[in-house]
Amino acid sequence: MRILTIKLFYGLLIVCIVGLTQCKPSPEKPSQDLNLMVSKLDSLGKSILEGGGVVGFSVAIMKGNDTLFNRGFGFTDTTRTQPVTNSTRFKIASISKLLGSTLVMKLVEEGKLSLDQNLIELLPDFPNPEQGKKITLEHLISHTSGLPEYATEIDSTYVRTGAIPNKQDFYTFFKANDLIFEPGSNYSYCNSGFLLMGMIVERISQRSLQQEFDRVINKSDSMDLRLIEEAATLPDMSPYWEKKGTRFIPYPHWPWIKGDGGLTATSIMLAQFPRQWSSGKFIDSASFQEMATPRILTDGIETGYGLGVRNGELFGERIIGHTGGHKSTYAIMVYFPERDMTFVVFTNTDNTPTSARKIFGEFAAVYLGDSISTDTIQTQTLNNPSNYSGSYLGYDSKIERTIQVKIDENGNLAYCMGDTCYPMTYLGNNKFWIEQWPYDLITFEVDDVGRAVALREYYTGFYVLVRKRSNPFPK
Repeated sequence: MRILTIKLFYGLLIVCIVGLTQCKPSPEKPSQDLNLMVSKLDSLGKSILEGGGVVGFSVAIMKGNDTLFNRGFGFTDTTRTQPVTNSTRFKIASISKLLGSTLVMKLVEEGKLSLDQNLIELLPDFPNPEQGKKITLEHLISHTSGLPEYATEIDSTYVRTGAIPNKQDFYTFFKANDLIFEPGSNYSYCNSGFLLMGMIVERISQRSLQQEFDRVINKSDSMDLRLIEEAATLPDMSPYWEKKGTRFIPYPHWPWIKGDGGLTATSIMLAQFPRQWSSGKFIDSASFQEMATPRILTDGIETGYGLGVRNGELFGERIIGHTGGHKSTYAIMVYFPERDMTFVVFTNTDNTPTSARKIFGEFAAVYLGDSISTDTIQTQTLNNPSNYSGSYLGYDSKIERTIQVKIDENGNLAYCMGDTCYPMTYLGNNKFWIEQWPYDLITFEVDDVGRAVALREYYTGFYVLVRKRSNPFPK
C-alpha cells in the first residue's frame, strides 16, 4: 500500500468525499463554537462573492429543526442596489423533480396512481401508443423511460421565436421521435419524463400542479413553494443573469416550465423540506424509502437515482437530494440522513464556474471540516487494471457519451475523453478518484469474476450517470 500525502485542506477534503473509512460523522459542535462557525462561513461567503463569478447567492444549513446558518450574499441586480436577503426567492430548477415525485407518491398512497401503470393508461391521448404501452410511471420519474430530451428542440424554438410551447407542441415532438433505448434498460437524465409526470398529476388529481403542491406540501407552515408562472411577479423573486465573459446578461424566467422544473423557494424554506419529507410529514416512510432507493436496470445494473432523487456519498456518509440548473448548477439541496442535516445553496447566475455545486463544496468543507481525522490518503495498489479498461457508453445528452478507460505506460488506469486522459487513483472497493475533479468519484460495477461491466459517475457526491461497457472483454 502506498501513502499519498496531501498538505492542503481541500486536498484532504477529497479523502472524505470519496468515502474512506476514516471519515466519520463528527461529534456535534458545542454551542459556544456556533458564533465562530457563523463568522467563518460569513467570511467564506464574502470571499466567494469577491471572486466576481456570481451576482448573488443564498445559503441555508439546518440540523433537525434548528437553523445553523442562513445568509444572503451579493445582490439581485447588477447595479448592486437590491441585496439578497433570507427572504429572497430563487428558482429551484430540477430540484422540482424531487418535489413533484413526492406528489406522485402521495397519489400512489391514496390509491389514485400506481408506479406500474403505463403511459397510455395515464395519458390516453399520448401520441405514440406503441411507446406509451411500454413506458411506466416508474420509468418516467427514474430517467429510465428511453424518451428523447424535449428541451433540445422545444427550448431552442422558444428562444428563437418567443412562442410559449403548449401540450400539442410537446406531443408533436414525442410522436416524431423514437425511443433512444428500451424502457428500463438504461439511464438517461431526461426532462421529458418529468414534463409528462406533471401532466399526469394534473389529470389524475383534477387539480393544477400548483394546487397539488399547496395540498400536499404547502400545508406545512414552513413551505410556500410557488411555480415561476406566479412567482415571477412576487417582490422577493430574484431576477436571473447569465455570465458572459466579464458581463452579466439578464436571463428571462420561463413561466411555462412545470414538472421537470419551475418551482421557486427561499433557501431556508427548501432546507426545511428534507426532514419533513423523510419523517412522514408529506408522505409515509415506505413512500420515502421507495423514492430514495436507486433503480435497477433490466440487466441488473444499478443506477444511483431513485424516483426524483439523486443518491450519493460525501464525507464518508450517504447523501440524498437533487441539483438544478441550466448551463451551470444554480441550485443544490443536499441531505445527510445520518446527521439529519441539510445544505441548500441557490445562486441567481448561470454559466458560471462559481456554481451552486462549488459553493456548497466550500461551505461543507468548512462546516464539516472536523470530520477529517487524518492528513494522509491511503490508496490501494491496483493489481488488475485490465479488469476495468474498456469503452463505456452513457446516454446523458449534456455529457460526452463514450469514454475510454485505458492503461497508461506505467500500468495505471486513465479516464479518457477523446484524446485527453486523466490519471485515476484507486481507493479500493472498485472506487477511483480523479485529481482533475476533486469533489467527484467513479465507482465500477463488476461481474462475479471481478470484471467491470459498468461505471457510475458522482459529481460533488451526487450520482449523475451510469455508463455500461460497450466493448467485449478480451479473450
